[in-house]
Amino acid sequence: MINSLLPYLAIWRTGLSNAMEYRVNFFTTTLVATVVSAIVGMYLWQSVYDSSQNFAVGTMTVTDMLIYIACATLCHNLTKPTKFERAASEEIRNGELSKYLLKPISHIGYALSAGFAERFVAAQLMMLFALLVGLPLVYMYNVTLSPVGMLCALPVLICGMLIQSLIGLSLSYLAFWVDEVWTFHIIKDISFWLLGGLSLPMTALPLVWQTVADWLPFQYLAYIPAAMMTGKIAAIASVVYIVKAVAWVGVLVAVTVWVWKRGVERLGAYGG
Repeated sequence: MINSLLPYLAIWRTGLSNAMEYRVNFFTTTLVATVVSAIVGMYLWQSVYDSSQNFAVGTMTVTDMLIYIACATLCHNLTKPTKFERAASEEIRNGELSKYLLKPISHIGYALSAGFAERFVAAQLMMLFALLVGLPLVYMYNVTLSPVGMLCALPVLICGMLIQSLIGLSLSYLAFWVDEVWTFHIIKDISFWLLGGLSLPMTALPLVWQTVADWLPFQYLAYIPAAMMTGKIAAIASVVYIVKAVAWVGVLVAVTVWVWKRGVERLGAYGG
């Protein structure tokens, strides 16, 4: 069992080296982009609240909204897609897929290992984000985050990373049947933006959209962990969401493996 995991550990280490190869570019696209995104979102919501004294999103005050946007942006940048999921479709088209069929590793395991290495480096930069954006918020607005909620958010974030990667891989594997899968990824990204709680809490959406979001896994990428961090989801209720997130990972693993196997069979039928 341990020996079978050693190749993926080596891939993870290689992924760490690749992520740090272009440090300035990675720093810019990860930390700087996160800080700018959070500041812009917070500024917009501050302006909306300031436009009317009676304006409110549900029961959320302007302070609640600002800290939520900061936490949701943090969660989004920890669970956002990596280059490895979308690269799978290009590997299928140009024939590079054969190298995974000839080696004692699975393509799914390779993509997940390399993707988590990239996210591991990003997580360290997100700690700087928490210092640059989180601490000023705590000081300016006297905000109190939930330590228990932050601990509960950790397994949900890990599940969110897996959910993002597995959905991305499943969509890329559709390249076995269609020439271009970029549109599917765009639809997925838009769905996440709308139903993942990145720009506003799910409780601010109409009830019908909240119902749709409850049946989809997108909210585990931003809304659920952010709500846990800010104490909007109680610790007892967090257990239910953790179980649901793990269940979604199990379902998506089965779907991704099924799509992969059917695709490889099709590739073999046409001779590669």
